[in-house]
Amino acid sequence: MFDAVGTLIYPHPSVASVYQSAGVALGCDLPIETIRTRFREALTLYSVSADLRSDETMERERWRKIVTHVFAESEQPDAILDQLWRHFAQEKSWSVYQDALPTLEALSPRYRIGLASNFDQRLRTVAGHWPSLADALLFVSSEVGWAKPSPKFFSLVAQVLQLQPHQILLLGDDPRNDYHGAIAAGYQSLFLSRDGESPSDIEASATIASLTDVVKRLS
Repeated sequence: MFDAVGTLIYPHPSVASVYQSAGVALGCDLPIETIRTRFREALTLYSVSADLRSDETMERERWRKIVTHVFAESEQPDAILDQLWRHFAQEKSWSVYQDALPTLEALSPRYRIGLASNFDQRLRTVAGHWPSLADALLFVSSEVGWAKPSPKFFSLVAQVLQLQPHQILLLGDDPRNDYHGAIAAGYQSLFLSRDGESPSDIEASATIASLTDVVKRLS
């Protein structure tokens, strides 16, 4: 089981550059560093709901708050949101990490592959662009009804797969949502850190620097 954004796929062009272009198009020209700073602030403020519930309406509202925070000076935040929402719904707005497809292709003959993501229904369109992702089972927070690291998210995944939690391995780049959430739910988990650094509360033995390391470990 893989996390999606930051693990298998990433926005390209970058979030900051896309936001800047959308702002300029609608009369709010902000320096890219301002956008980066405000976006990080907004993600912290509006990460997920306090009780970790999720659905399509809640996800759209969360992104409305994020966009409004970034473009505080704009009189058209909803119009900017509409443009950004459409942009990130397109598969051409995303790229896969270099190690992603080879890893999926190596593992798929022997293992069931799934994606477990805090996202919304747009992920289905995006993932469908690459055959290796299109064939994966998708567990999207807005459809599951709960976001990672909720135990209810992980429990539902195990129920659908008809597996015991300890039979599932989750790989992701978020310490809280992916690694600790999975471990707390009884999963096996590996933390992906492409710079090789891991938080102090994650053992080095549970950290991988590349997805291809998973293939070696499971061989």
